[in-house]
Amino acid sequence: MERRENRAETKDGGVYGWILVLSCHVCCMFVFGIYQAVGPLFVRLQEYFDVGSARTSWILSVATFTELAFGPVANFAMKRIGYRRTVILGGILSSLGFFISSFAPNIEFLYFSFGIVLGCGYGLIVTLQLGILPLFVKKRYIIANALAVCGSSSGAFVFTPLWQLLIDWFGWRGSCIVFAAINANLCVCGAIFKEPTNQSEQPGPTMSSASAGRCDDISSSDDKNDDRLTNNQTTLKRLYETCGCTLLKRYPTFTLVAFAYFLTVGVAFPGIPPHTVARAQVQNLGSQNAIALVMSVFGAMAVIGRLVTPVILHFKFRLLTSVHLYGWSFVCTGVTCLLSPLASSYTKYFVNAAFLGLFCGIFLCLVSQAPKDIVGPTNLTAAMAIKTPFAGVGGLIGPVIGGWIYDTTKDYNNTFYFYGSCLLFAGIVLLVFKPFTDRCQETTQSDICADVATEKDHGVNMVSKGTNTG
Repeated sequence: MERRENRAETKDGGVYGWILVLSCHVCCMFVFGIYQAVGPLFVRLQEYFDVGSARTSWILSVATFTELAFGPVANFAMKRIGYRRTVILGGILSSLGFFISSFAPNIEFLYFSFGIVLGCGYGLIVTLQLGILPLFVKKRYIIANALAVCGSSSGAFVFTPLWQLLIDWFGWRGSCIVFAAINANLCVCGAIFKEPTNQSEQPGPTMSSASAGRCDDISSSDDKNDDRLTNNQTTLKRLYETCGCTLLKRYPTFTLVAFAYFLTVGVAFPGIPPHTVARAQVQNLGSQNAIALVMSVFGAMAVIGRLVTPVILHFKFRLLTSVHLYGWSFVCTGVTCLLSPLASSYTKYFVNAAFLGLFCGIFLCLVSQAPKDIVGPTNLTAAMAIKTPFAGVGGLIGPVIGGWIYDTTKDYNNTFYFYGSCLLFAGIVLLVFKPFTDRCQETTQSDICADVATEKDHGVNMVSKGTNTG
């Protein structure tokens, strides 16, 4: 019986699992791809409202912060109303954000409509679309994850020229209305989501890790004891565990990854695509359609980067884990950003954008893969929920700093020096300090196992004493 149960727990979701991958792919097209494709929209907004790059960048900063900081709320909503209803609610809310943005009387109104409303909608989706995959696709998770997050690049590839086309036809207000209708497809994607049925698939605040497999049996007994003590815990402690904050304490390497996530996906990456478009237009490197084409190539190369990632990980190089690849992709992206000011012609600009897309595609593919390898698949939703606020805080300040640097120096090259430095620093820190955090993590897991074993033995002794007394 135990063997059959173990087989059932490791069985893939079958056809449904790959339909779910397609649904997550479409979700990523909007949740991540939209922000990479808003370059043409932001340029038009600067002209229409006669504002600088810094004020326009606040839209992207607020949207990124709201989306990523909403991770714990999404995790809480998932536990209350389930995956399906939470994603559908996010689709409705984000479409509403697009629609009311079309009536914006000034740039400040877009901070609310495009920033907060749209960001809250996407925030309900971003952690769930990545956290649900390992619950239904286990054996081929690396490939499934790569195909799902390819949606980000697909969105950049499709939506950048589409924004430009819709703006040319209907103006920026009409394009927002059209995108509100297109974005409603997220509700269809949410309808495909279903709740995990096996107990092993149920997400929750309990902790398990693939690296601590020797403690699995003990951890399960610890989880049961934690459930019995839930009624005696304070409200603050319940919230702390529900949000998954205990992962930061139990897994130091995950904390290091979250810090790198803050500097890269938070501070640096949100500003790279729109400022790449703005830099090309300021330096007259090509027509608007030619620049939009380059950003489509950026998206296409990012797709290639995502597809290359599972191939690299499939070989299971002993010295190249997902976390190592994560760090090296940051280093390569940072170096490419630092070299981007040398792209003084359209051809060089084309090549630089292609390499940027390739390396960005690699590290974005590992956004959920690296945490999963650290904390385990059952804790991935909670891990993403607690990790995304780090990027949210970074996303709030990163694009604004980039826009402020341009407004101050009138040179986008300095903006890319800033982004490149953040990426390079994050990659170096992750690669240098990972061996130390791994040792701390092993010590932490050993201490937890020892404490649980002691409590278990103590409970057995108490029971035996009670039996003898009886």
